[in-house]
Amino acid sequence: MSNRLNTTPNDLRAFWMPFTANRQFKQEPRLFVGAKDMHYTTHDGRQVLDATAGLWCVNAGHCRPKITEAIREQAGELDYAPAFQLGHPKAFELANRLVDIAPEGMNHVLYTNSGSESVETALKVALAYHRVKGNGSRFRLIGRERGYHGVNFGGISVGGIVSNRKMFGTLLTGVDHLPHTHCRARTPSPRVSRSMAAILPRSWNALSRCTTPRPSPPSSSSPLPVRPACSSRRRAICRSCARSAPSTASC
Repeated sequence: MSNRLNTTPNDLRAFWMPFTANRQFKQEPRLFVGAKDMHYTTHDGRQVLDATAGLWCVNAGHCRPKITEAIREQAGELDYAPAFQLGHPKAFELANRLVDIAPEGMNHVLYTNSGSESVETALKVALAYHRVKGNGSRFRLIGRERGYHGVNFGGISVGGIVSNRKMFGTLLTGVDHLPHTHCRARTPSPRVSRSMAAILPRSWNALSRCTTPRPSPPSSSSPLPVRPACSSRRRAICRSCARSAPSTASC
């Protein structure tokens, strides 16, 4: 066993940990020093099941021999090649393999370093696409309440977790949010019923601001994709919205 497994840092102040109560953590640190397959090893030798695959990025397991050998071999041959005006054969090879298994119409690959960066890039691609197509007025971005789209400015703008953006003032403009679809039918209450009754008109208002021509208001003939347990409540909501939906005249 490596000596590193028995080593505890004597000063934890320099590392500012994200999404962590830093003072509490550093009073009672929880440190991983190794991993193999489905388990982490703590600094005191305990095995901990990695139920979340790292941060959803170690789906093949930890320290798989084929993967570690491929990393070692590539680092010994070429550890980094820039992608600005230059390239590396394996980057093109991987892009081709991804396109081969992607759905029809997805013919290009743009590499990013994280989920947050992927969201930022996707937002920019969408806005730029419509601008170069002559549809510069199509700039609205629609997110959903309770949705998570990373922690960069674009991601927290379209994301629906208020606590992730409350400290940062004005973010992206032209962003709307649809209500979440979390169904609490197993714990019904008047407050929950009122909340669900607001979903359709709020969704319609958000979508109508970014489509031309504006969509028709929701009605009982436009069912929602919700669980069967919510079907009776859904019909009541649809009937209510059909009576109270706002006018379809242009703003």
